[in-house]
This record gives sequence, structure tokens and C-alpha cells, in this order.
Amino acid sequence: MIAVRRQVLALALLLSPAALADREKPPAEEPNETPILVPSPIPVGFLVAWKPTILSVRVDSGAGSQFGSDKFQPFRGLFRYTTTAFGEKLLARAEIEGGQFESDTQGTHLGSNGFDVTVRLLGGTATRISTGFTITGSAGFITRYQRGSEAEGGAPRIGIFGLSSNMELEYRVAPLITLSGYVEGGLAPLPYGAQPNLGVLSDASEFRIRLQISIDVGTATAVDVGYDFTRWHASFAGSNVLNPAAPADQALLLEAREHAVTIGIRWKP
Repeated sequence: MIAVRRQVLALALLLSPAALADREKPPAEEPNETPILVPSPIPVGFLVAWKPTILSVRVDSGAGSQFGSDKFQPFRGLFRYTTTAFGEKLLARAEIEGGQFESDTQGTHLGSNGFDVTVRLLGGTATRISTGFTITGSAGFITRYQRGSEAEGGAPRIGIFGLSSNMELEYRVAPLITLSGYVEGGLAPLPYGAQPNLGVLSDASEFRIRLQISIDVGTATAVDVGYDFTRWHASFAGSNVLNPAAPADQALLLEAREHAVTIGIRWKP
């Protein structure tokens, strides 16, 4: 028994310096963590697209459609520039589209051989919901100006200005292929440059949807192909554009519908 106690005491004496040394050691330093930079989901860069369009125009004084035209418009296009601000947290976008705006007169004063231009200035953000799935939303200013070949004989000459908002859903279905859906709505109640016999603008609105497939052809380049539908609507009071000899006390409803195929190239500088 005495021998066992001696062995335990000797073992304790041997371990004591090691225990004291462990207590005197400084705490181990935690490894430095290196932050991983996650790229912004905002699709920055340029887009140039050709938009061949089937244009439909309808004019109504309240008693039924007075004029209709469905014509192919091959000379239409789109240019878009998207960048970021505030540390890549905010999307900033400028967009201009338009071109040929041609329709048949069909015995009225509303035919067109002219052009139209739409400009959008937008701000918003993009959020990556999961791997490959991104939602982008933005809002801002929208303006559209259309002009016929003549003041009296062309399509109604008018510009409108207002606000719009939109949302886009993108899903990468394959390493090089992305599908997207886009919806936009706008109100543009402020007219400018309108021909006098249109009357007083009561309201104007815009609605657009787009379905698109994007194929990456390089590290910073993609080809976009999609279907784009846009509807413009405006209503007026005190108009006599359909019957210039009548008093200016008629209602006037204008509607333009654009069915377009968008074929574009998008690249990031």
C-alpha cells in the first residue's frame, strides 16, 4: 500500500510542471477568416437588339372601332445600358427603343408613315433567391413620342410622360441557358407635343410582358431571343380628330399593340 502511494506521489510531481506549463501558454490564435466576394446579381452591361414587330392600331370614339391596321414593322430596335451604384447595391438602367411606326389610313385621317420612340430611366435592385434563380425589380420614368408623316394625315402626333415599374424573374436551367419572364406597367398622364385636335388627355397607360431565353456564348457575352408584347392606351375628351368638321366634343380612345420578336446580343465590358 505504501509503495502504491509513493508511485502516485511521484507521478503527481512529474505531471505538475507540465500542467503549470500548459497554464502559462498563451491561448491559441483563431485562424484568420478570408471573406469571399459574392458577385452582384445585377445584370450590368449593354444590350443591342432587333425587334421586328406586328403593329396593331385601334381608334374608337365610343361607338365602336373606327380604324384598324396590322402591319409588319421590320425596322425597330432596342438599346439598353445597365450599371450599378452604391457599392453594387442599386441597379441603374437607361433604355431606348422604337423605330418604324407605319399603318394603313383605310379612309381615315389616322394612318402613319412615321416613327415612335420610348425612353425609360429606371432604378432598382436584384436579389438572388437561390442558386440560379434571381428576381430583379425596378421603377422610374417612362416617356413615349409618336409622330406620323404629316400633322393631319399621320398617326396622332403626341408625347406622353409618366412612371412605370417592372419585375423580372430569371432561372438558369443549364450552365449556359437562362429563362426569364418580365412584366411592366406604367401610367403616363402628362402629354406633350400633341396635335391640337386630339383634345384633352384623360389618361394613358402602358403594359408590357416578355418571355426570353438567353444563351451564354462567352464569359461576358450572351444572345437573347424572346417574345415581347406591349400595349399602349390613351383616352381623350373634347376631340374631333375623327371628324374635323364636327364640334370638338367627342371622346377618343387610342390603342397600339406591338407583338415583337427580340433578337439581341448582351455583353459586359
